[in-house]
Order: sequence, then C-alpha cells, then structure tokens
Amino acid sequence: MSGLTSYIVLAEEAGAAVERREAQYPALIEAGKISADQATREIRVWRAIAADWHWVVRLERREVEAATLEEKLAALEDSTRRAERALHKAFRAADSSVRDAWQREMPIAHIAERYGAAAAPFLAEWDRYWCFADLLKWYRRDLPSSDRPGIAHFVKRHVQLSQPVRAAA
Repeated sequence: MSGLTSYIVLAEEAGAAVERREAQYPALIEAGKISADQATREIRVWRAIAADWHWVVRLERREVEAATLEEKLAALEDSTRRAERALHKAFRAADSSVRDAWQREMPIAHIAERYGAAAAPFLAEWDRYWCFADLLKWYRRDLPSSDRPGIAHFVKRHVQLSQPVRAAA
C-alpha cells in the first residue's frame, strides 16, 4: 500500500536537502564556514525530516536519529529563508521577459510554458521555496498552539480508509 503520494515532491525535496548537506558540508567545514558539530546536527535533523516524509508517501518507517519538533522547525525556518533569498536572486538574474511576465502576474504554469529554459532557474527556485514553506507549514501544525491536525492525522486516516471493511458477524 502506498501513502499520501500527492506529497512525493515534499519527500523528494527533504531527501535532496539531506544529499546537498552531505555533499557540501565537508568543504564548508574545511573552509571554516561551519563547525563539524553544526554540520552533524543539521544533517541529523534533515535525515529525520526526510524520514518523516518517506513515511508519509511510502508508509515505511526509516530508522534515523531522532530530532525534536523544535529542531525541525528551526531547520525549516532557516531553509525557507535561504530559499527565499535564492528565489529573489534567481528572479533578478532571470531574463527580462520572465521578470516582466511575473510582474504582470502571469501564472507560473504559463511562464514555464511560454519561456521554457529561460525561466527554468527561476522556476526551480520557486518550487524549492514552496516545498520548504509547505514543509514548515505542516510541522507548525504539530505545535501545541495549532488547532489544525498534523500530517500524521492524514496518514492514519488514509490507512484506515485503505483497509478493507469487515462485515459484521
């Protein structure tokens, strides 16, 4: 049985975030830009986030080191800020026709269709930003102050609805 496959893009982005950190952090540690402890902590938290979303879309739990909700929220807030900066940078670097279309409020799908490769870097950053924003939104639902059910509620409901109904004896 599969899980909530409509969230595959979030699971893929969470996994890609782990891969980017694993690939980039050794050089950043070597250059003195981040500490080894910080790198280890961030990779642990992102592995936990990726494992959460693997469970959401595959209904398979992965054994990883735990991360608290607060750690996940902090990682996602930081990544969302970074992604927003990257989005603005990609927008400024985009072809003027892409910028004009965006400023005329042309829908993203139309920009992609009309401008293709010229819009691709901007659209990639757009997608990444919204993945992080969506992930952050879902984890905020798990805060005690939230009145909205978290993703686990929807996974449990999906599993319940997917199981055959037993006839009364």
